Amino acid sequence: MTNEEKIIQEKLGNQNPFRVPEGYFDSFADQLMSQIPETKREVEQPVHKATKLRLLRPILVAAACACIAIFSITLYLNHAQEPAKELTATKATPSNLQNAEEEYLDDAADYVMLDNADIYACLSE
Repeated sequence: MTNEEKIIQEKLGNQNPFRVPEGYFDSFADQLMSQIPETKREVEQPVHKATKLRLLRPILVAAACACIAIFSITLYLNHAQEPAKELTATKATPSNLQNAEEEYLDDAADYVMLDNADIYACLSE
């Protein structure tokens, strides 16, 4: 404690300076209720505005699933037919194979970030 607190405690002591009148809390609830104006409360019934949406929800879910299934099947069938068209359209010739190998090697070299000097060093070892 500081000196000021000690001085105050010596003058006043440990007594509580606040007092409540006799019987105040006995009639407190009655006094408070008399001050509140009376109003009638009407119990509101919950309104279900979304009843149509609730009834249509399973139908909407089924329609969405059907659309997704049709879209997926169509996409799968179109994708499955495209590679077959490409295989029949291109014929394997030696020049096409050599170009494909060179493109593959260039892509692989770019991927591993090797230049010509590094490739020659790797092949010579």
